[in-house]
Amino acid sequence: IDSTPINSTTMRANKELQKDGILCRLSHTRILSAGMFLFMAFTFFEMRNIETSTLKSFSTTRVGPFQMPIEGESYSISQPLYDLEKGKMFVDHPLYDSPQNFISYFEKHIDWAMQYVTNEDKLTSSMSRRKHAIFAYIQFMKSMVSATAFNDAEISVKPHRTMRNIGITFDADKRKKEPDWTFLGDTMTGWARLDNVYKLLTEVIENNIPGDYIETGVWRGGSSILARAIITALGEKDNRVSYVCDSFSGLPPGDRNLDKGDKNWDNTPYLEIPYEVVASNFAKYGLLDSNVIFVKGFFRDSMFPLSKEVKRLSIMRLDGDMYESTVDVLYRLYDKLSLGGYVIIDDWFGFPARTACEDFFKVHGINPEIIAIDTLSVYWKKTEEIKIQYWRYEQSKFK
Repeated sequence: IDSTPINSTTMRANKELQKDGILCRLSHTRILSAGMFLFMAFTFFEMRNIETSTLKSFSTTRVGPFQMPIEGESYSISQPLYDLEKGKMFVDHPLYDSPQNFISYFEKHIDWAMQYVTNEDKLTSSMSRRKHAIFAYIQFMKSMVSATAFNDAEISVKPHRTMRNIGITFDADKRKKEPDWTFLGDTMTGWARLDNVYKLLTEVIENNIPGDYIETGVWRGGSSILARAIITALGEKDNRVSYVCDSFSGLPPGDRNLDKGDKNWDNTPYLEIPYEVVASNFAKYGLLDSNVIFVKGFFRDSMFPLSKEVKRLSIMRLDGDMYESTVDVLYRLYDKLSLGGYVIIDDWFGFPARTACEDFFKVHGINPEIIAIDTLSVYWKKTEEIKIQYWRYEQSKFK
């Protein structure tokens, strides 16, 4: 037993210890409370990420139109939502809200604003609130993938095959009307071609033309991203697949000698966009869902295995530039295109792709109406079924 006499000094010391103990307990309680708050906040944001993220680590159950991944020696068919590891993505979660939330907000905004405005605009006055909000979302996405939204922060890239590309002052009017290589954006197609994707997708959906969307040659993925945005906004996300097809390493060397214009396309580093970058571009817009399928490899290797999985297509957008890249797609997939569906050729005027199409028309006895989109691109509507002469492809006899 401690029998040390208690003096005033000891009593003051004890009081100080008691005070310190109370303060320590209070501090400890506050730390626990702060910790609990931080934990709850962290849990909330993590749960939100789990709900909205498009990354593999948050996706536990694979769904899709067929079993994937499919791996070959020189190709792969996969769903980056499940097959691309988180560490290889440029984004951890979408940078923009979901199409559904965007449209819902602007539908309310339009409804509120119309209390004070009589809309006499020729384009939007006949639209319902819902359709106007969807149109606003599509225009927003168009301005983002084309980088016109960035105004003076954007630059135009002047391509050069033998030296570094040159960045020049951005001309918004040119970007809207003509092909222009972007710096900050995700597509080098101008507004006219993006509007064409919107027009044709809207038509096939409204007219119930069955089939998926495919783009062969995607660069950074901007046109396919816009197409996915349109499909999602129009309520067809679960019904229509987006096939995103590219080597993700540039164009082929043209060593098959199918056309004299097929040479020297493989020396364009600015066009060599990795799989991970394109997948990240889908993810940043919240559009990397289970029906976004990446087909990796030169088309001569990837189109045949893909053709065994694809059921129907409603729009085929070909952006392979070269003769061989065009016949690879037409001979393998044109019979999958529904009547009333469309083919878009991104590079027609002055490109070997045009020769490939015209040879395909001739040997199959068809003469579709070719409709110009801008100074570079065209499209046509499929109005009759044909029997594909596969033997020509197998023997490289396209004339």
